[in-house]
Amino acid sequence: FQIVDGYFVHYFAPDEMPVFPKNVIFVIDRSGSMAGRKIEQTRDALSKILQDLRPEDHFGFITFNSKVVEWKSSLLKATAENVESASGFVQTLSASGGTDINRALLTAVSVLDEAERLPERSVSMIILLTDGQPTAGE
Repeated sequence: FQIVDGYFVHYFAPDEMPVFPKNVIFVIDRSGSMAGRKIEQTRDALSKILQDLRPEDHFGFITFNSKVVEWKSSLLKATAENVESASGFVQTLSASGGTDINRALLTAVSVLDEAERLPERSVSMIILLTDGQPTAGE
């Protein structure tokens, strides 16, 4: 972990390790408690992360408050066009409602389970961005 420009930064793969294609689902809390600076920091962090995706990576977004919403119905390849579209989506994130973390994570697992045409030697992961405890659902 490092602190860079006031943010905590965690490196998932040190430079000396081999790079495998990633299948990443970002599960993003957009509940009312994320209003203000928290949602701004989330948008900034996601914009940076999107720029770091490699063309062989696949990604998707699930946002949640009291409701769970998939950005797209399947994982997308990290092409320049898809990353640009995702960057636009990230800038529209706003905060309201409760926090149903359980349903959001179950949806993410389901999306990864149903994903097709992913690279054979790839690593799947779910990255949860939230500020707190569930207030809705399980």
